[in-house]
Amino acid sequence: MAAEPHHKQLLYAAHMRLFEILVPPRTTTLDHSHDRDVAVVALGETTFRTRVTGKEWEMPRSYVPGGINLVTYTGAAGAHALDNVGKTAYRVLAVENVRAGGWTLPRVIEAPATGLLQQSRAFAVYEVRLTTSVPQTAHVHQQPTVVVLLSGGVEVQGGGGESEFRIAPGRWFHSAPDQPHALSLIGASDARLIEVEVR
Repeated sequence: MAAEPHHKQLLYAAHMRLFEILVPPRTTTLDHSHDRDVAVVALGETTFRTRVTGKEWEMPRSYVPGGINLVTYTGAAGAHALDNVGKTAYRVLAVENVRAGGWTLPRVIEAPATGLLQQSRAFAVYEVRLTTSVPQTAHVHQQPTVVVLLSGGVEVQGGGGESEFRIAPGRWFHSAPDQPHALSLIGASDARLIEVEVR
């Protein structure tokens, strides 16, 4: 995956890697393979199709912003290509759990404005929705986590010992294991975040 030119590695920490996959409209990736489980977070609307190497193209499908796809590749690796058949760029973040086995089972987080969306052997995916009625939340992940802001404005405290900082839609930060982070709404518009915990 790291050798395919539309996949850009952004982070390698602990037992995870983070990639941005950016495929312009009417563009096809090279055949490439994944050998570890991946959690995909869509950053925008897109329509695409995939093809397993040596087979026909599958029917097109679409992502909406915040769309999640948890894919099991460990033990079932195979090569494929992706074809962006839509009018907008295919832009996603792909979080890879580099473990070959021995995945952990951390406790499920319970915090204001935070809910579990999906989980698999390799990931737990949470959605955080901050509003003027619930403008802040704080919690701790027991495993490394990638936090992505989809909409709105948010100020972050913690995650890895950093001072307060702000993130804009489409941006992300890495939260280290067992480091609390607080998310606070900025402005009057609701904020939506996705948190991918790597088990």
